[in-house]
Amino acid sequence: MSTSRRENRVLETYARSLLEAAKSEGRVFQDRRTLDAIAGAAPEVLAVLTTMFERGQLDLLPEVAETYRVMCEADDDVVGVTVTTAVPLDDDLREQIQKRYEADFGCSVFLIERVDPSIIGGIIVEARGSRRDVSVKTQLAAAREALVAADETDGGDASHV
Repeated sequence: MSTSRRENRVLETYARSLLEAAKSEGRVFQDRRTLDAIAGAAPEVLAVLTTMFERGQLDLLPEVAETYRVMCEADDDVVGVTVTTAVPLDDDLREQIQKRYEADFGCSVFLIERVDPSIIGGIIVEARGSRRDVSVKTQLAAAREALVAADETDGGDASHV
């Protein structure tokens, strides 16, 4: 996307204003994440935020977000399924997961994808208040607990092995 000199000046002015304000508050990287999220927001989200701003009600945003989350969870037409993986989902796996949970819930499913390299591999799925964790991290923790329990039962003597 090519921008004119005038557009570049406008972009730089807004960006500089944000950067200087963030620096003064010590929130440069937090504000960067927030700005990235807002920049990717759907038009309906931006419209509601604009209305809240115009009415001086942005202080209600955390409560609106929580109420929205609760309403989404209670909605029978669409279920939000949070899928956490160590690497981003590819299109085939995304489709498989979506089809499986649409069949399980009997309605449309919206995938909320999260990437968490600390789980090493596997998948964590959360929907309608339940959680299924088949991540490598959790399996390793369970194996570690089993080894500790076995060691305590056997008295810790390695000669029994």
